[in-house]
Amino acid sequence: MKTFIRTIGLVLTVLLSGCATQYSISEREMEQYLSKEIHFEVKQGTQLIGAEIRINDIAVRLGEKPDTMSVSATTKVTINNPLLPLNAHLTTTFEAKPWYDNKTHSVYLRQLELVKVESTPKDIERAINSATPQLMSYLRVFLENQPVYVLDTKDSNQALMAKMTESIQVVPGKLVLKFTP
Repeated sequence: MKTFIRTIGLVLTVLLSGCATQYSISEREMEQYLSKEIHFEVKQGTQLIGAEIRINDIAVRLGEKPDTMSVSATTKVTINNPLLPLNAHLTTTFEAKPWYDNKTHSVYLRQLELVKVESTPKDIERAINSATPQLMSYLRVFLENQPVYVLDTKDSNQALMAKMTESIQVVPGKLVLKFTP
């Protein structure tokens, strides 16, 4: 009953205000969603000779460039080999165009471009350069095929927004969901 009343309240607010034609998602909300929902880990080889790649931290910047979302991922890279085992952290930054899928009520990325790669420690950079293209390929495919935000249709307010959302727009600091009039 409480959910029904809340839904009716939201509908009446939207209808009566006339100017509530959008809802926004902040950078922090997107980061929280990505940290909770997206898990990326790749293991190749054996314990003696192999590699392990795992995303530890994701940061989102919205609207620094028009209609663009920037995603930075800190990735732990471990390369096992008997001669020179390596442990490093890579911070990769991608820029992409977000788009909204009405059927799944999800925001996806397209036109992903790698903007920057930094490594810690710095002197490891030359040693991991050979693994960087493969890592970037994994991250690009992963980020293009996973939603970066999904409206929760079990929550009555977000379910209503999901039904009403027509398009999205990226503005500084937030992603704006535009509703059908």
